[in-house]
Amino acid sequence: MKQFAVIFALALASVSAISVPQPGFPEGRIINGYEAAKGEAPYIVSLQTTSNSHFCAGSLLDEVTIVTAAHCLTYNQGQAVAGAHSRTDQENVQIRKFTNAQYVIHENYGGGVGPNDIGLILLKEEDAFDLNAVARDGSNPVSAVSLPSKTFQGTSDGYLYGWGRDNSGLLPLNLQKLDAIIVDYNECKAALPSNNSLAETNVCTHTPGKADGSCNGDSGGPLVSQSSSRGAELIGIVSWGYTPCLSTTYPSVYTSVSSFLPWIDENRKAK
Repeated sequence: MKQFAVIFALALASVSAISVPQPGFPEGRIINGYEAAKGEAPYIVSLQTTSNSHFCAGSLLDEVTIVTAAHCLTYNQGQAVAGAHSRTDQENVQIRKFTNAQYVIHENYGGGVGPNDIGLILLKEEDAFDLNAVARDGSNPVSAVSLPSKTFQGTSDGYLYGWGRDNSGLLPLNLQKLDAIIVDYNECKAALPSNNSLAETNVCTHTPGKADGSCNGDSGGPLVSQSSSRGAELIGIVSWGYTPCLSTTYPSVYTSVSSFLPWIDENRKAK
């Protein structure tokens, strides 16, 4: 992620100098969130370097397909950790190695905070996650998330998960959760500065007047809504937001998963 770390560092430097919110990549920060219940989001994976350092999150679509943000897919190799509550868990988790040869990055993603910030990691069949594993309490610690059944419009309650920095600026060990208000493209655009980089393939979270909808959650991580019939549906993938995270009240921006269903379907079959 060297390329994007530079972008984010420059954004922070600019903020420090002129105190004007700037678009950039979140540091994986969930502001005004709280600890999730253990096993609450069994579809989330921690994307880590080979030295066990968490750098992004992703979501399991099936036993061999991880969806994340395109801007996360810059390491030559790494590992995906599923079933973890603490980001340092090394026991009772499933760990799968991957290399950049297994990346599928959207062909129209041009870098930065532009649109089409979506990518896949296609695991080898022999490295498939076990979605049928059962914990001692009878739960399934690793499972897939549902894709959205329709295009997101209007507003809805949702939930954001990640291991990112909290209000203290520290990295919490345990998975965090934010109760969020999901808003569609039109409402989000109206709440952003006029020179925003929003695309019609984005959705946002926003609580007017509060910082909990700004720069929150791990890059690449899941923004979900709950359906009584389908369980958790993956509405968005954490893409970018405005910094500084603790003070800006602009919306946070996500890749809208429903906008990329044909692309996901076509490319997950390439495995």
